[in-house]
Amino acid sequence: MIQNRRRVGLFSIAAVMIIWHLFCQRAFAIVLDSAQTSQLAPSSYEVKIVESSELDYASHAYYSALLRLALSKTDDLTKPTYLVESRSNLVQERVLRQLNRERGIDVFWTVTSKLREQQAIPVRVPLLNGIMGYRVSLIRQSTLREFNNARSAPDLKRFVAGQGHDWPDFQILEHNGFTTLGTSNYDIIIELLKAGRIDYFPRAVHEAVIEAESLSDPNIIIEPSVLLYYPSYVFFFVSQSKPELAQRIEQGLNIARKDGSFAALFDEYINFKDIEKALNLSERTVLKLDNPHLSEATLDATASEALHLEVLN
Repeated sequence: MIQNRRRVGLFSIAAVMIIWHLFCQRAFAIVLDSAQTSQLAPSSYEVKIVESSELDYASHAYYSALLRLALSKTDDLTKPTYLVESRSNLVQERVLRQLNRERGIDVFWTVTSKLREQQAIPVRVPLLNGIMGYRVSLIRQSTLREFNNARSAPDLKRFVAGQGHDWPDFQILEHNGFTTLGTSNYDIIIELLKAGRIDYFPRAVHEAVIEAESLSDPNIIIEPSVLLYYPSYVFFFVSQSKPELAQRIEQGLNIARKDGSFAALFDEYINFKDIEKALNLSERTVLKLDNPHLSEATLDATASEALHLEVLN
């Protein structure tokens, strides 16, 4: 009886050893197969960007589509490029700092300035064809009569404008002598406007149309008579550790501009003719402001911008 038990025990041990041996062989084969497959299959190149937010009013969709278009123009079929959204704080200066951190984002889109061009690599191809500098204001319906009498810069300077404290626009308005209150993010500015803590919120023309509609607040309207203008451009900014990516994006954008795909995408997301008509831009009083925060390199790169309003010429 004892011998039988020993035989059973020995048989069990042997069976376990055989199964383990077969498992190891199979596992080793899988590792080898994976290694061989990785050599044959195309690898991918990931570009990390900020995640979308309800506060970007679909602008993320335009810029990410434009980035994807630019990268597709220079894509390597053996190493396709994918955009990966990385959780990031939407405060602009903090996002810019993340560009140069390990495991941070690779590309961000924002209004350019001398300081920002020192913080990251600017790709000096304007992403909005220059319309970022055409500004109309969100105001309260109850103050419309007061704004109807404000047709000059001195008149407008009697009111308080709201802007993000880290936006170049904040510095531009202050440089031109406007009274400006800076806050940390967009939704706070809207609340300050509703509460009467600020009087107006200058926005790029394409932003104002979308935001006024999205807010669905009858007391928040677009001021109908004045157009602020200053040169302002949105660029892609790239981590300082990835100059080859910046060069690739610039090359891709220039190819897209030449073959018409840039213009087609712009018109798909931003129909400027409709915006111009909706805001009656040609009939507005134009107040031209100075922007001292553009670098010489940016001024040179944007000197031949094609999109201009006739009223500005």
